Amino acid sequence: MSEGPIKQWRDSWKPPTVSTRDSQRVCGARTITTTFCGRKPQRGHITTNWDDVTCADCHAAKRADS
Repeated sequence: MSEGPIKQWRDSWKPPTVSTRDSQRVCGARTITTTFCGRKPQRGHITTNWDDVTCADCHAAKRADS
C-alpha cells in the first residue's frame, strides 16, 4: 500500500524518535544502581555530573520530573 496523503499527514504529527545508542550514551544517575531513563546502568556509562550526560532519554526524564 502506498503512503497516501492521510498517512503522510498523520506521520507529520508524530514526535521524533530520539534515543542514544548504548555505545554512545552516558546516563544520569538517580541512585548508585538506577538511571533516570530506566536503562540498566553500565560501568563507565553513568555519571552524576549533568554536563557529561549524553543520553537523550535521561534528559527527557529529567525535564519531565522537574
